[in-house]
Amino acid sequence: MIELFRADDFIRSFEKRFSLHVHKIPLNYANGRSVLLLMCKCSNWWIALPYCSEAYVQTDMSDFKQTPPFTLVESSDGNLFCTKNIRWQIRDSRAWSNNVYAEKLNFVIKLTDSDPITSLNSDTGRKIRKAISSGIEVKSSGKRLISDFHKVYSHRMYELGSPCASKRQISKGCKYGNKIFVAYKDNIPVGAATLCRRDDTSYENILFATDTRYNHFYTTYALHYAMMCYVREQHATAYWLGRSTRHSGVHLYKSHYRPEERDLFWSYSRPCKDIRQKTWLRKLWRMLPFGLATFLGGIIYKRIY
Repeated sequence: MIELFRADDFIRSFEKRFSLHVHKIPLNYANGRSVLLLMCKCSNWWIALPYCSEAYVQTDMSDFKQTPPFTLVESSDGNLFCTKNIRWQIRDSRAWSNNVYAEKLNFVIKLTDSDPITSLNSDTGRKIRKAISSGIEVKSSGKRLISDFHKVYSHRMYELGSPCASKRQISKGCKYGNKIFVAYKDNIPVGAATLCRRDDTSYENILFATDTRYNHFYTTYALHYAMMCYVREQHATAYWLGRSTRHSGVHLYKSHYRPEERDLFWSYSRPCKDIRQKTWLRKLWRMLPFGLATFLGGIIYKRIY
């Protein structure tokens, strides 16, 4: 879990961005330690935390005087017990129940020098230099590049059979701190990514897409390098490449950076089938006209927590 001493600023930003109310739920560990787990009620599920790779906790309990809707208690076997019969999901680098979806993992690169390329292996550095010498230019901004970003992102999500966020949703993310990166080749947008602050010392890549016709120019490497440079400019020391499915092509690609891999476990209070495991939905999505899929994407995207 990602620990924050005080989570109030994070909560305010999260609530404005996603229009969800964040509750502070007491979590009592088996060793006697207590923290406040940040959770949102999404339909019939309490989730820690929707849209995030891992849950967040507030470690400061000094002025917590609210009456929580329930409390979570770790048992001696490491599973969680809830004081009420509710449905919950917790995303963490460890399992909290026997009902676990464990097909995702994240990747972190520790950045120590002013130029992130020194933190990477020689082959990755070579591909970054090749992208730059081939004319790949990466620009970053808040809202200014949204149209170019969405052009690349929406088409790639459609190819993958996945709903895409709307321009309005991406713009809202920028309003509350997200950064947009767009890669260009001869002034044509060929890559797109978003970056958000994860905690005081790190940032995480959230959305990422490229026009695959230009991937031989190493567009993906140029985008990740630009984001790493931004992370160092903000005096942060870790860059998270974003979660991926285990043993997928994206997993193989990200391993080229030789990052530290972090297993992710999405633990449930009861057996639950994750909608992202239903491959037939992807096939069905690709059968829709592109314009309709793009329109419906924003409606569905905000409900895929």
